[in-house]
Amino acid sequence: MNSMRVFFFLIILLVGCDSFNRPSEKEVLLDKNKILEDFKSNFSSLIPEDSLLTISTVKDSPIKGLKEGVIFFKTLDETQQLVFFISDNGRYIIFQPQIFDFSGPIKNLDLMSSIDLKGVPSSQEKPSGVRIVEYSDFQCPACKYGSQQVARLKEEFGEKITFYFKHYPLTSHKWADDAALFTSCINDTFGQKNFWKAHDLIFANQESIKEKSFADNIKDIFIGNVNFDFTSCLDTGDKYLEFVESSIKEASSLGVNSTPTFIVEGHIIRGADYEKIKEAIDKFVRD
Repeated sequence: MNSMRVFFFLIILLVGCDSFNRPSEKEVLLDKNKILEDFKSNFSSLIPEDSLLTISTVKDSPIKGLKEGVIFFKTLDETQQLVFFISDNGRYIIFQPQIFDFSGPIKNLDLMSSIDLKGVPSSQEKPSGVRIVEYSDFQCPACKYGSQQVARLKEEFGEKITFYFKHYPLTSHKWADDAALFTSCINDTFGQKNFWKAHDLIFANQESIKEKSFADNIKDIFIGNVNFDFTSCLDTGDKYLEFVESSIKEASSLGVNSTPTFIVEGHIIRGADYEKIKEAIDKFVRD
């Protein structure tokens, strides 16, 4: 596992065609299962024991000539993620790249249209203006900071923007799934205004919530602070599981591999970077 962690922190590793079998002319280039098998055969020493390897959809990257994807290493305790870029001809692969885009924010309406917003809580009763989708995890400290930046942006831009909240609970966060199911129920049962109340309360009390007593923690936090019967959402079974899992699957297909991730009219911003989000809003409001 130590070698894996060192590997993950390498900024760029360029592998030639000798490390990955070069596809023949008759083979389908960039078949994701072949990429995964090549990774297993060439980097077996870096794969944690008893881990299940899966791979996301391989899709076009922001850089011409390169496609991108994510390899997942799943164990009982956690899931590691390895982002990669691969050349169109399959000869070169770059792991864990750091990308700096000097072109400025660019709309990607095709990507935006692939995001399912049905039943997703939004910041306005009648959504309008620039659309911003956030993939978030209630147990993630960076997402708590992100919620503060969202509040700041909503105050600054008002009806010019609409935020949408989508779930992406990380497997390493023990109560994030419970929070996702709980708030999905609140949105569906009591409406999005009450969802945002729950959203704010959970993030405000994030540090005091423990996995084994999630329901009890929520009771302590919510009683006296909300005027709806939130207890009916504490045990929903699998009713909202598909809704949350579809959000996770969608995020992975778009290349989301960390939280929070914001998508502003198809322009992806990783992390709660207020200036980058504001830059995209400013540009797209004028478009």
